Amino acid sequence: MSTLRKFATPLTIATFTIVGVTGVLWYFHVITSAGRWMHEIIGLAMVVVVALHVVLNWRAFKTYFKRPLAIGIIVLGVVLTVGAYLVPDQTQARGGPPQFAAFSKFADESLATLGPIFDTTGEILVTRLEDAGYTGATPASTVEDIAGSNTRAQMEAFSAMAADGSGTGGQGVGAARN
Repeated sequence: MSTLRKFATPLTIATFTIVGVTGVLWYFHVITSAGRWMHEIIGLAMVVVVALHVVLNWRAFKTYFKRPLAIGIIVLGVVLTVGAYLVPDQTQARGGPPQFAAFSKFADESLATLGPIFDTTGEILVTRLEDAGYTGATPASTVEDIAGSNTRAQMEAFSAMAADGSGTGGQGVGAARN
């Protein structure tokens, strides 16, 4: 057990440093894929290391249960953690993960309105959608009219509208077609 005790605190400090620094970088959107990987994997390792640290230092840890301030801080941490999972997930309420937000925001706009986004007109978007297998579209149609309320199906319709006429856009639309 003395070998474990020798490594428990340095491992706790090292994993906290990695998770803390990568977490701050991620918050400010200055992170690489290696940084994300380290944050997630080392974060999992940190849970094990902290648990080991608590077990090895249990006597000292027990003294905190005699202090009202320490108990209050621990309870606050538990309440915040549990509370975060009791609050409804706002990303799901908006129609899915945040990276899909733009699709759901534009899904109820007409093709004529969306034309300038694709540097074209609503009529050309209708043609692109028809080439991709969508039927019944008009410049007044919305993406939701064409693809339904499923965000992934809407993304596929947007992909078809972005097609450059090479015949490759909109492939794999499958079930989203009318």
